[in-house]
Amino acid sequence: MILLQSPSKYLLQILSNRLKSLEKGVELDCQWVEFDDVRYHVQASVKNPQLLLLSLSLPTPPPETLFVGGLPPGAIEAVKVAYGVVVKIIDPPKDGYNLTLRMNLSKLPPDEENNKALMIKIASVREVVLGAPLRVVLKHLAARTLAPDVEKLVALVHRPKESFFLVPRAEKVTIIFPMRFKDSIDTVLATSFLQEFVEARRAAALNTAPSCLWSASPPSELKDAPAESLSVNAGFITFVILPRHVEGKKLDRTVWSLSTFHAYVNYHVKCSEGFMHTRMRRRVESLIQALDRAKPEPLKTKRSGHSRSFKRLSLKDGRGPKRLLYLGKI
Repeated sequence: MILLQSPSKYLLQILSNRLKSLEKGVELDCQWVEFDDVRYHVQASVKNPQLLLLSLSLPTPPPETLFVGGLPPGAIEAVKVAYGVVVKIIDPPKDGYNLTLRMNLSKLPPDEENNKALMIKIASVREVVLGAPLRVVLKHLAARTLAPDVEKLVALVHRPKESFFLVPRAEKVTIIFPMRFKDSIDTVLATSFLQEFVEARRAAALNTAPSCLWSASPPSELKDAPAESLSVNAGFITFVILPRHVEGKKLDRTVWSLSTFHAYVNYHVKCSEGFMHTRMRRRVESLIQALDRAKPEPLKTKRSGHSRSFKRLSLKDGRGPKRLLYLGKI
């Protein structure tokens, strides 16, 4: 299994290159889109090369998801805690984006280790913002308490107009993903993948992993969820997170893995589909080669020195009726 990385590789590369070329003062304007329709826009001017503007656009939330000021609950506080004085939030954000940050690269830590760690954290801004409400719930789970002002059923956005659901408790948090796919082949492969996911959890080596369940119909925890959010074609996958799964450094990994679970499944479905196509092409090529080898070679006939050949005569060869009469007498 291949896990998606939290830092945006392209953003991390831009930050590293910018840090190396601060003295040159090159103008910068880059835009790109990553999976689940998360858009980035990075700008820098020649006059202030140490200042960098980073704008982030999040997936369009469905109606059941709560956004505060265009951001998930707790996102502003999470950004302030994660980046400190290095980053300042610009209000209002740039048009077409949910969040705009001004980074002062001159305030980065002087030592190389902390500098690199903060750069990776900045490149992981997607996790910091989108994973903020999930992090709050799981932090209280680690302390075996219930977060204040949290509803019995919480909907969090993770894809455009799609959400997954949390059922928070003091002793556990149940997380349910409605799984949808546009392509019929992807739906079949994803359903098989999710069912195998549940079977693999039963192995002895994975006893400490979160319990996992798959069902074709909505679980009972979603009885109060909107009907349109329960329209799926690959079933529902449920994880039960316990305090031991979010202790210490496990919290960051758990937040990222859950926030991008649908992208994780979709990635492996596409890889499986590509692998099958490659195997089929190789099989067809081997069958064509076998058919080519089975073609009979054309027979070559040799003429001996005593063989005679005959030529059929025509009227032109006889030079008229007289020639034919002469041949008749013979």
